[in-house]
Amino acid sequence: MGLFPGLRRAMLGAVFAAVGVSACGGGSEGPDGNAATVDPATLCVSSSCGEKTRLLTIPNAENTLFTPDGRLFVSGGSNVYEIGRDTSGWQAAPLYDGSCNFTGLAQRGQTLYAACEDGRLYAATVGVGRPKLAPIYAFAAVTAPNGVTTGPDGELFVADGPIGTSGLPTPKIARLRFDASDPLKVTAEEAWLTRGVGLPNGLARRGTTLYFSDSSVLPPVLGQLRSVEIQADGSAGTPQTLASFGLSLPDDVSVAGDDLLLALYSEGAVALIGPDGGVVSRTDPLSFQLPSSVKVGRPPLFADTDLVVTEKGVVQVPETGALFGNALSVFRRKAK
Repeated sequence: MGLFPGLRRAMLGAVFAAVGVSACGGGSEGPDGNAATVDPATLCVSSSCGEKTRLLTIPNAENTLFTPDGRLFVSGGSNVYEIGRDTSGWQAAPLYDGSCNFTGLAQRGQTLYAACEDGRLYAATVGVGRPKLAPIYAFAAVTAPNGVTTGPDGELFVADGPIGTSGLPTPKIARLRFDASDPLKVTAEEAWLTRGVGLPNGLARRGTTLYFSDSSVLPPVLGQLRSVEIQADGSAGTPQTLASFGLSLPDDVSVAGDDLLLALYSEGAVALIGPDGGVVSRTDPLSFQLPSSVKVGRPPLFADTDLVVTEKGVVQVPETGALFGNALSVFRRKAK
């Protein structure tokens, strides 16, 4: 969720003033297999039944991706990390020999993709050993690459928004196509969805339906969860609004069976959203420190009833460290 720092603070200031919050302190998704097939009725998404445990400090933690075999990658304000655990505890191993503000993650086959706010797409081969990220493509018209998810035909969809770190916003959902024989070669970039889009943020897919979090351009922020169909000819259908959240600013969305999980960034909460857009359950306000994403966990690192949450904290202020946000956390049922 990258924004001009000043504008972002102004937007959040309006949100926090309205909701009483203080800023102190991507069925099956397709080739990446990153959608959870868990029965959402088994999940605890409420402060009455669950509790949070902080696992690791990840500066400006942004998003997560599980591989089909349960490896976990986390993007953040300076790197992408593979998460591991041994007898000494949890570890985060960086994948990039440098620094970049990474956002959305996706997987096609054995290739991990990571969008970065420097306007480039990075990739690494996920095989034996630690993957090494390197830039493979400079976006032509996407100024704020954020949420990323795969398409049913092996393409990548990229949310351009909410607002970039340079230039004016260019809100849209873009589509990247790849060489059929080379997963590191982008052959086409197009503005796939430009109408009916505010400031798109997170992206996820179930079948031929894309889900994205959205918000209005200026305060008062009108947060929304929306959907759009990938039509038979590959074009975009008409966006539909599934849910509105008033002055709340949502971040990333993920698929959980027939339901969706949504990070309510400005409220400090996560929510389970039903197919009709209704809130099935949610955690209390301020139960998380400005969460940016939430996904169902996967073995072997997590149970499939765990919720893995990135707590971003204040955007572009990683100096708060473990004091506020900058965390990978797990939310699970309280022990009886």
